[in-house]
Amino acid sequence: MHSVNLLVIDRSPESAEHINSLLRNSGIKIHVIYAASATEIKRSLDTDAPVLLLYADPEESEASIEEVSELASAFNVPLALFSPLDDPDRLTRILTTTACFVINSEDEGLLTDSVNRLVRASENERNQEKQARFVEELEHRYNLLLDSSRDAIAYVHEGLHVYTNRAYKEALQVRSDDDVAGLSLLEMLDAGETNLKDLFKGLTKGEFPAEPLAVKVKCPDGSEFEANLVFSPARFDGEDCTQMMVQRSDSANALAAELERLRMIDPLTRLHNRRAFSNALEECISSGSSDEAAAVLYIEADGVTELQDELNAESIDQFISDMASIVRQNIDDRDIAARIGDHGFAVLVTRQTVQDLESVAEDILKAYRSHIIEIDDRAISMTCSIGMAGVGRLAMTSPEIIARARKAQAEAAETGDRLVSFKPQLTAVSTPDGETDWAERIRVALANQDFYSVQQSIVDLDGEGEQLLENITFMRGENGDHTSSEFMTAAEMNDLAGTIDRHIIPGLLKSFVDREERQIISLSNNSILDYGFPGWFADQMKAACVEGDKIILQIDATSAYTNLRPAQRLMKELKPLGCHLAVRQFDDERRSSQLLEHLDASFVKIAPELTQDLTANTKNQEAVRKIVEAADPHGILVIADEVADTSSLAVLWQCGVKLIAGAFLRESSQVLAQ
Repeated sequence: MHSVNLLVIDRSPESAEHINSLLRNSGIKIHVIYAASATEIKRSLDTDAPVLLLYADPEESEASIEEVSELASAFNVPLALFSPLDDPDRLTRILTTTACFVINSEDEGLLTDSVNRLVRASENERNQEKQARFVEELEHRYNLLLDSSRDAIAYVHEGLHVYTNRAYKEALQVRSDDDVAGLSLLEMLDAGETNLKDLFKGLTKGEFPAEPLAVKVKCPDGSEFEANLVFSPARFDGEDCTQMMVQRSDSANALAAELERLRMIDPLTRLHNRRAFSNALEECISSGSSDEAAAVLYIEADGVTELQDELNAESIDQFISDMASIVRQNIDDRDIAARIGDHGFAVLVTRQTVQDLESVAEDILKAYRSHIIEIDDRAISMTCSIGMAGVGRLAMTSPEIIARARKAQAEAAETGDRLVSFKPQLTAVSTPDGETDWAERIRVALANQDFYSVQQSIVDLDGEGEQLLENITFMRGENGDHTSSEFMTAAEMNDLAGTIDRHIIPGLLKSFVDREERQIISLSNNSILDYGFPGWFADQMKAACVEGDKIILQIDATSAYTNLRPAQRLMKELKPLGCHLAVRQFDDERRSSQLLEHLDASFVKIAPELTQDLTANTKNQEAVRKIVEAADPHGILVIADEVADTSSLAVLWQCGVKLIAGAFLRESSQVLAQ
C-alpha cells in the first residue's frame, strides 16, 4: 500500500500525536501530518496530498473554519470537523456555511471507521487510475504494433471499413483512410460461389469461417490480386467488429521473409532488436579481422528515468523514437544500431583505428547536446552517456561485450554527457602465480560447483520482530575463498552474475523449507535485466515448496536507479507470490530517496560507510536520520549493516534504526555448499 497522509489542524501538536497513536493502534497505515496556520495547511496540501483534513479545535485554531473549508475545496480534499456534539447551534452554523462533515470527538471508533473508509477509497482510486493508465498504454502499444505490421489488416462491420492499417492501404494502393472509407467490401471482393452478404451477416452474429476464404481483391485503380481472407473477432472504439487479414496468395515466400525480418526489428524505433544485434556481434567476433578496430557503443540519454516518470506512454514512445533517430543519423551503413533495452541503444561500429571509433561516439554526444525535442508543448534538451567496449580477443561472447559496454556507460552516467571506454585490466587480479582473468576463474568455479552461501543474522534491537537471515555468496579459490564483493563486479561485466544467481538459488530455497526465519537473497543486476528471471524464480519456489512471504529479494540501490523499469517489472511479477524487496547500499542522496517513490520496498539497508565511526561522526549520524525519515512514511524498515562495535548501537537506536547486522552480534553459519 502506498503512503496515505492525514492532515490534522490544531493549535497544539498533541491532538495530532493522539490521533496518530489511535489510528496506528487500530491497524490503519496512515501518516499523520500536523498544521496550525492557513499557510502551513496550504504547504501540506501542495506537498503531502492528504486524503482528509481533520479540523480538531476550531475555536482555538489559528486558521478559521472558513479558511480551511476554502482550501479543502480548492484542493478537492474532504474536510471533517472533529468535535463534540454538545453545541447543536454552533454545529448547524458551521455546516450551513462550510463544506465539511462532523465526526464526534467523543466516539473514537467513529473516527477510525471514517478514516479507514477514506484510506480504502484512496487506495481503490489509485488502483483504478493505475489500471486506466495500464489499459491506455496497452491500447496505444497494440495500435502501434498493428499499424507497423506488414500484414494487411482491416476492421470491418456490416460490410464497411471502420479501420485499416498501413499495410492494408498499401495493398489497395490508396493513400489515406478517406480513400478506403467509401469502398464497399461487396464491390471490392469476388469470392466466387461464396455469398458475401450472408458471410457478413454471420460475422455480425459471431459466426467466423473455420478456413481462410479465397477471394479476388479489386483495387480502386483497377488492378486485382488473389488473396486469402482470415476473419477473427475484434473491438474498435469500444464496439464489437471483425478483424479481416488479407494474405496475398502470390507472396507466401515474400511474407515469410518479411516476417523473419520483422522478428529482427524493434517495432517502435525500426532499429534492430537485441536478437539481431547479438547475431551481428557474434559474427563480428568470429570473423576476427585484425585489419580494423571494432567496438560496441552503449548509449542512454541522461536523466531518462526521471523524464519517463513525467510523460505518458505516447510521449515516452515519441521521445525514444527521437533518440533512436539521433543515433541513426550519426552512423553510416556499415554500422549496426539496435534498441536493446527500454531506453538503451547499442551500435556495433567498425573503423580503421580506435580513434575513429571514439570519433563516432563523440559525434553522437554532440548531436544529443544540440538536439531539442518537442513533446507535450515542452522543449526538452538532452545529453547522453556512452560506454564503449572493444571487440577483441579479451571479449569472448556478445553478452560479455554488451555487459562491458553497459558497465562503462553506467560509469559515464555518474556525471553524464561523456564517453567512457571499458578497460579490460579491470577484470584481472594479482595472485602469487601471476595475473588471472576473473571471468575465467568464475567459469571454472561454476563448472566445479565452488559457490556456497553463508548466513548472517539481522537482529531486532526491540527483541520483538521477526528474525531475518541474509544469505551471502562465497566462491572457493586456490588461495582462499572470495566474497561476492571481490568477484561480482567482474561477473556483472562478463554477464556471468545471472548464471551465479541461477546456480545457487535452487539450493538456497530448498534449505529454507524447515526454517522459520525470513531469508534475504541478493540478486545481481544481470538478473534484474533478465526478463525470464521472475518466471524461473517462481518455478524454483514452487519446486522447493517455499512460501513467498519468507523471501526478501535484495538489489543494489545503484542498479535499481539505473534500471528502474526492469526492477519494477521484477517486483510486479514476484509481489503476487508474497515476495518482499530490500534495497541495499542506500545513502542519503536525493536519488536514493526517490527510489522509495517508485519501488515497493519493505526494507532498505544503509550503505556500510555511513555506519562507521558513528559515535564521533555527526555527518554520518545525520545521514542515517535522513534515511530513516525518508523510509518511515512508506512503512519501510531500515537495516544497518557491518556494525562493528556496541557503542554504535545506542546511536543507531536514537536515529530510529532497529535492525542491525554485524559479525560481533552473532556468528555466521554455512548453510549450503554447491
